[in-house]
Amino acid sequence: MACHTKKDLQALEQKRKDVADLRRIWLSKRQPFMANHLETLVFIEETWVKTNMAKTTGWAPCGQRLVDHAPFGHWRTQTFVGALRHDRLDAPWVIDGTMNGEMFDLYVTTQLVPRV
Repeated sequence: MACHTKKDLQALEQKRKDVADLRRIWLSKRQPFMANHLETLVFIEETWVKTNMAKTTGWAPCGQRLVDHAPFGHWRTQTFVGALRHDRLDAPWVIDGTMNGEMFDLYVTTQLVPRV
């Protein structure tokens, strides 16, 4: 008798030989290596917010217009970047504007490297 069960979807690419070989290397060599070097492993993460992301819809009583306020002409992007280590967040940095190659190099040389 068949049972109704939740399906466990896996990426179709996992069946390809080249992908399977890379996954095998990842599991057998890279993961154990990184587990033994956690103190030196750093993941750099970035996120951003735009100040023009004000809601343009909302609720008001029937027949009445909803009025709200948002900054006009001062819309900017702020970017937060930080280094994620195995035990902490390191080298947090907020910049006005978007991240590009020049700003990333500046982050690495002025914020990340001095803390290593």
